[in-house]
Amino acid sequence: MSLMDKLGAAKEKSALCEFDVTITETFKRTVTVTARDQCEAEEIVSENWNNDEYLIDAEHFTGADFEAAPVKRELPARGTEL
Repeated sequence: MSLMDKLGAAKEKSALCEFDVTITETFKRTVTVTARDQCEAEEIVSENWNNDEYLIDAEHFTGADFEAAPVKRELPARGTEL
């Protein structure tokens, strides 16, 4: 049995764990507004966005992040009964 086979077999016998995985999707859209300063520009866009004046859809998708955190409970190894 090769080292890779042994490692694979050991991995199969090791206990499984549950993970909570948070998926965060990011969408971006740039809009142009006229304002006295940066703060007012952000306020205008925030208000317009809250009033559903901007459509943000799949074409504005820029990526996704995945973050796993272990659940504090151990599961039985593969091949054993629950």
